[in-house]
Amino acid sequence: MARRSRTRGRTRPAQRATTPQRAAPPVARHPLPRSSRSPARLGAARATGTPSATLERAAAWERGYVVKDFRRIGVVVAVMFLLLALSDVAVHILQP
Repeated sequence: MARRSRTRGRTRPAQRATTPQRAAPPVARHPLPRSSRSPARLGAARATGTPSATLERAAAWERGYVVKDFRRIGVVVAVMFLLLALSDVAVHILQP
């Protein structure tokens, strides 16, 4: 059986019996640079008050993810330096 949409279909707007208005001539607008559209946010944070439990839980999960990520990066860097040192020793031993 087909799944029904839970939203109503849009109805057409009523036709008006007025005279059509003249459209304004198109104005050539150049896009503004991103920096001038939204000024830099300075000062205090926008969020005020105590954070919700859901937000705290999401923040704790994110902190844990970042800590694990940095731990993995540290392990990779340590292994890289260990391999570099071992390869240096191997090169000095194998070359007469």
